[in-house]
Amino acid sequence: MSTTPTEILETTLAALETTAAAAADATASTEAALDIQSIKDMMDGFDPAALLPELSDVFGSLTTVCRVAVLIGPVILLALGLAYLFFSPKEANYYFGYRCYYGMGSVQAWRFTQRLAGALYAGLGLILTLIMLVVSGGFGDMEVTDMVWRAADCLIWQVVLVLLATVAIHVSAAMRFDRKGEYRKKKQTPPAPKKKGNPRS
Repeated sequence: MSTTPTEILETTLAALETTAAAAADATASTEAALDIQSIKDMMDGFDPAALLPELSDVFGSLTTVCRVAVLIGPVILLALGLAYLFFSPKEANYYFGYRCYYGMGSVQAWRFTQRLAGALYAGLGLILTLIMLVVSGGFGDMEVTDMVWRAADCLIWQVVLVLLATVAIHVSAAMRFDRKGEYRKKKQTPPAPKKKGNPRS
């Protein structure tokens, strides 16, 4: 026995009415269980802004973060340079000291590399520390965006200068020593051949 479209429609409508009634009953029981009015009353006294920190505290801490960020690199660089100068071991090792390929072949190469790395890093660290103290002293008077960009510029310049110093150390060691740590010999020009003259009798 086939069903007509009208019967299918009536059956569907009856099912929808049953579902809607069940949903209404569930909503009513949920509202009774949750007591919506008490929740609304509780939310009326809630102030989300009270959870947020004061803007002055946020910007004050941001200024401190920027100052520390631009100063920590130069201070570490200065400390490393002084450590390489005064506390590095007398011979090459894999624990402490400035290590590069041409600086570990001999004691002479190792000591040269430690002195050079210590002098460059300590000098660069000292200069950058003084410059960053001056630059970061003006962070409090700047707009937040300008302060953050200035700090980012300072960090980029610090990285570039450290990379240049590192390249200079490696190139200097490579020019002075070979891979065995021995001094590179300068090319000597061969002596001029002696002129053969007729002996005087």
